[in-house]
Amino acid sequence: MRRFYQGAMACGLLLLLGACAKTTAFEPQDQTLDARLSRIYFFRKAGTVADAGGIATAEVRVDGKVIGSLVPGTTLYIIADRAQGPHKLTVHRAGESAGFEADAQIEDATSHYFEIGPVVDANIDQAKLDAMGLKGRPMPGRFVASTPFMLYALDPIAGAGVITRLKSEPSLRLEPPSCETSPLPNAPNQLPEC
Repeated sequence: MRRFYQGAMACGLLLLLGACAKTTAFEPQDQTLDARLSRIYFFRKAGTVADAGGIATAEVRVDGKVIGSLVPGTTLYIIADRAQGPHKLTVHRAGESAGFEADAQIEDATSHYFEIGPVVDANIDQAKLDAMGLKGRPMPGRFVASTPFMLYALDPIAGAGVITRLKSEPSLRLEPPSCETSPLPNAPNQLPEC
């Protein structure tokens, strides 16, 4: 019985730490695009801890360099500006060295859009992608069996539309209820048990 309580406590602490984390970017996110470069967008839609990837933070790399991380429960994106040519795009759980890796040909003075989503078969039909709320097509790539993530490529028009919607939405960060001030949604006069 003691092991059960220890396991439950560990899971609770992980959930709490995940709720306190935030999306980070290691490259400037508000600079004007240099005409000689292309802009690469990576985004992850808000979801729940039941989604593929669960409470895992998705770390994004371009050519082996960490450009940022996207936390579950947020609807945010990060950008990287790169020169034209082939680039290696990688997404994996934070703290791990391997995950999903794909090669992308980046063209000059163009924006490229990649969604981070669950691992699926490369030949999945569009109806299943739509049911999962994914906008792009699965990218061919290499991955380790334990990774919950892969990249989906969007065409420029669809990608620009998604980013425009994300910019207009307030952050959908999933916060744990506060014991002092937040009543339960279904029972407005009752505070959560703490």
